[in-house]
Parts: sequence; structure tokens; C-alpha cells
Amino acid sequence: MSTESDLLASRYGKTATSSKVTRQRIIAVASVLVAVFLGWAIWVTVSGVNEIKHQVLGYQVLSEGQTSVKFSVQSPAGAAKCAIQVLNQGFAVVGYKEVAVPASGQYETFVNTTELGVTGLVDKCWLK
Repeated sequence: MSTESDLLASRYGKTATSSKVTRQRIIAVASVLVAVFLGWAIWVTVSGVNEIKHQVLGYQVLSEGQTSVKFSVQSPAGAAKCAIQVLNQGFAVVGYKEVAVPASGQYETFVNTTELGVTGLVDKCWLK
């Protein structure tokens, strides 16, 4: 004969060992989630440290063959290189130049173009 608690446990499936296993699973899943969150937080913090920021301050179309582009760069890691583009009315690249910048500051460069440009921009910057 079985006791009343054994009868209830067999009927409803609640045993002492199943609650221990459930608790262990919850702790394991929570530990994994905490580890993943901490890894993500560290990655987000570290990944933006050496980010190079750039901004176009202005441009001037000097002729059909040349455009002046003024821009600023913030490079916390030192020297960088920037890709300067001049686009035409159809957004096609008609001028391209890579410019080495020693550190953070404001710069001006002259880009030769194959036809009349309508805008000058900094496409991207990277560490040198």
C-alpha cells in the first residue's frame, strides 16, 4: 500500500526530485542569461572606444574638374585615413580621394572630378 503523499505525487506528478531538477534548470538558464548579458555589455562598451567620427563642414564646387571639401575628424587613436567623394546630380561618384589625417582636427582637401559635381562628402574614415 502506498501513503497518501505517494498517491498524490503519482496522480499529479509532483515529486521531491522533480522540484530539485526544475530549480537546477532555472538556475542554469538564469546563469547563462546573465553571462550572455555581461558579454554583450562588455562588447558594447569596448567596441566604441576607438571609433572615428567625421563630419562635413562644407564643400565648394570650384570648376567642372575640381571640388573643395572641408571636414572635421575626431580620431581618439591617432592618425587616420578618410575617403572623400564628390557626387554628381545622379548621385554617381565623379571624384574620389583618400586623405591621411594626423589626428583630430579640421581639414580641407581638393578633389579632382571627371565632371561637374554637386556635393562633396566624407564616405568613411579608418585607422591608418
